[in-house]
Amino acid sequence: MKLLNTLLAAAILFATATRAQDSLSAQARKVFADHQDSVIWISVVAKISMQAEGAKEAVNIPDREQKAETLGTILDSSGFIVTALSAIDPTRELSGREVRTRDGIVKIEASATLKEVRVTMADGTEIPADVLMRDSDLDLAFLRVKAGSKESKGVEFKAVDLKSAAVVNVGDDVVSISRMDEVLNRVGSVSRGQVTSVTRKPREFMRVTGASLGCPTFSMDGKLIGIAVSRFIRGKSSHVVVIPAADVLEIAQQARDAKPIAEEKPKKTEDKNNEK
Repeated sequence: MKLLNTLLAAAILFATATRAQDSLSAQARKVFADHQDSVIWISVVAKISMQAEGAKEAVNIPDREQKAETLGTILDSSGFIVTALSAIDPTRELSGREVRTRDGIVKIEASATLKEVRVTMADGTEIPADVLMRDSDLDLAFLRVKAGSKESKGVEFKAVDLKSAAVVNVGDDVVSISRMDEVLNRVGSVSRGQVTSVTRKPREFMRVTGASLGCPTFSMDGKLIGIAVSRFIRGKSSHVVVIPAADVLEIAQQARDAKPIAEEKPKKTEDKNNEK
């Protein structure tokens, strides 16, 4: 009888766990269905300018161009988009780096002009866009598609709601939305994960399994938790973290009214009016 009771209890626990997992899977599928089209691909050509400071003789570092592709999240129906700055501006981690040479330590200063910006919608439509603001503290970049472009006519931009935000704690189940690359036809993808750590001060951010740069993470009931960005300290490895939707909203409200950053500006002075 004791063995029978043990087996019965185990069967009940297994059935309960299975139902719980099925429920989480159903919630994840709903979040995915509701928000997969809010995640789009972004391509940018970055013109990189570098200077070496501290060298005894002038160091000539020619400008070069580098193409980057990353993911972004649509924030409103006009085609206003947020992404991780570090994913489109490679100089964020280059600038300030120190290099040891035979003449001593040389400090690299780098800046990037972002041009040929395009977004690729879920159906493959490519639309030109402008960079509006770059916030290096939060690792955020804000873009808007060119509304007057022929490519944007008739396109519906499905946005996430930064105001419908959720507060999460360590151990909470979450859902992150992403999109596969060109090899897999850029189809939407979903990851169920957990909040593994929460840092409250001096700035709040969360470590979340399954989060992708520039993409949204949601609570299981479909409320937005935040956007994934890169966090790093110079000389240390970077980490993907999720910053709260409220913090993204605060900067987004400024970025909405910003004028597009010009493609060509003098070195050392670019983006002074539009950067945080």
